[in-house]
Amino acid sequence: MPAIFINPNTEEHINLLAQLKQQNQDLRVFVSDKKEKDYIEKLPGKKAIGDIYDDSHIYTASEGAFCGIFYEGSDKSLRDVFIKSIKQSSLKRILWISSINETNEITNIENLIYILCKSDTNYEDTILRLEEINDTEEKFIDLS
Repeated sequence: MPAIFINPNTEEHINLLAQLKQQNQDLRVFVSDKKEKDYIEKLPGKKAIGDIYDDSHIYTASEGAFCGIFYEGSDKSLRDVFIKSIKQSSLKRILWISSINETNEITNIENLIYILCKSDTNYEDTILRLEEINDTEEKFIDLS
């Protein structure tokens, strides 16, 4: 099923995206236009490049995707943008990766699984597992 990864910004994300690309033939990536060109070129998948703080750019890029993987990390300023873009999107599953504690505003979003982690390397297997399954009852996963 088509998946989109929003806000890849670490070298570890290149590896995760390569694995997602093997698992999912239709992989999309929305990357900030502030990232270096060399980094963007390394990212596998169909790339959309734009303003990461513009929710309309994100939900437009996610059109037609089944699963949206949102990487917040430790950047709390993305929270409102991500929430607005998710609410306007047609995504059926949302995986939210963050090192910041969840809020009810986020966890109350239908079909959203919040993945709390303190490291950029301990959530790859979780993302790969959740991206490819049809149904899950999980709403919160603590990997911290």
